[in-house]
Amino acid sequence: MVERSARDLEIFSSLVENSPDLFYRTDLEGKIIYISPSVARLSGYTAQEAHGMDMAQEVYLYPEERQSFLEKLKKDGFVKDFEARLKRRDGSVWWASTTARFFTDKDGNIQGVEGMTRDITELKETYQALLDSEERFRQAFQTSPDGISLNRLSDGMFIDINEGFTVLSGYTRDDVIGKTPFDIRIWKDLTDRGRLIEGLKTQGSVKNLEALFMTKAGEIRSGLMSARVLTIQGEEVFLSVTRDITELKRSQEMVVQSEKMVSIGGLAAGMAHEINNPLAGMIQSAEVMIKRLTDIHMPANQEAALTSGFAMEDLQQFLERRDILKMATAIRESGRRMADIVDNMLSFARKKDNGVSTYDLADLLDKTLELAGTDFDLKKHYDFRNIAVEKHYEPGVPPVACEGAKIQQVFLNILKNAAEAMQESSTDQPLLTLAVNYQPESRMVRVKVGDNGPGMDPSIQKRVFEPFFTTKPVGVGTGLGMSISYFIIAENHGGIIDVESVPGKGATFSICLPLGRKRSSI
Repeated sequence: MVERSARDLEIFSSLVENSPDLFYRTDLEGKIIYISPSVARLSGYTAQEAHGMDMAQEVYLYPEERQSFLEKLKKDGFVKDFEARLKRRDGSVWWASTTARFFTDKDGNIQGVEGMTRDITELKETYQALLDSEERFRQAFQTSPDGISLNRLSDGMFIDINEGFTVLSGYTRDDVIGKTPFDIRIWKDLTDRGRLIEGLKTQGSVKNLEALFMTKAGEIRSGLMSARVLTIQGEEVFLSVTRDITELKRSQEMVVQSEKMVSIGGLAAGMAHEINNPLAGMIQSAEVMIKRLTDIHMPANQEAALTSGFAMEDLQQFLERRDILKMATAIRESGRRMADIVDNMLSFARKKDNGVSTYDLADLLDKTLELAGTDFDLKKHYDFRNIAVEKHYEPGVPPVACEGAKIQQVFLNILKNAAEAMQESSTDQPLLTLAVNYQPESRMVRVKVGDNGPGMDPSIQKRVFEPFFTTKPVGVGTGLGMSISYFIIAENHGGIIDVESVPGKGATFSICLPLGRKRSSI
């Protein structure tokens, strides 16, 4: 029995002496009475140097940690996995996890404290690095201007979103957490979502996916998305980053539109020149023909009728019964209408500075508004004066160097289109909203003309400035009014013209003109 006890003691001593952990005992005053050899590796002190040291006073780096250790030990009689920072001999710091208790003699009298201390420095550094990484991720997640969302892969349920997502979509965290994209109807086109999910499931990530989404306010925006599948707590989720590229897409479309308009403009001008001469001959011939058929007092007419053996009065009756005069008049009027179209086509290529001066755009807009009220063609269908008008004119807006007549032509085109659209859709309480303000960052004056008519869908918005594009019935519109307006603003004046519209909520045309002329040349 004695041999076994001696053997067990030998085994225990071997374990303690060779363990990477530190074993120690102190007396009631906290002086070290035993410490294992691992103290040299952990603290830099040899076992002989550490013997007699005050464990509490000389080893703990922070007094509050030492005090907390002692209070817990006195209260419970033991301490388990107590973490604290200890000092090495060279002054460096290491993290230790200590389990300790009071030990007694054979009579049960407390003799001191015994415990085991383990080096957890690497573990704490790894944990801190993880915390730092999580904090960096949290900061990047929350402060990113792009919209970031975390969604469940199986059904797309929102797990988290950042502030950028709220700015982008209008939806707050409370609006979306626990809901799916179908619940809030954020996707404009579900095929975009299908492409996203398919890419994530087959490749694990998606890059630069262009998609259309609907904001909480019902506005359609363009987004550039990148996403990656992650596994969190055993569940597959995906992190997506969406950048709003709506304005970029509009700018790209405007560049394409401008290039297309320039090429079409040159073609239209060439065609117009070719048509102009025979058209002028046709109109002139129609006018001469009508005069010769209707003027009974013209000597040449009387002489020709007498030679032919009939009176001019008889000829008049025949022409009226057969509606020939109406036909001739129709030919003349059609020719004049064609002449107007040709003149509009020629406007594509005209870049002359006729009538360039400085104008108050608010004053020009008011004068055009008065002109629209007296427009005969417009009054035939709808009295412009029945439309309510709201004006928001910023005071002190500087004058703009421009061709006043051409800018009025643009204003009139927009006002007429708005009035006709509201009339055709039977808009209740038709309203025009006019605004003029100065934009100092671009040194431009902006004019906005909005209506509460039927609005336009995106396909029409993209084509509204194209030559010959019209939504009006055949024979009612030429499709040149807005394209000419585009050329007057963009090409002749170096400005910007754009339209924003939501179907059922009206349309707003925005015109920006620089204070000085910025004409491009061809």
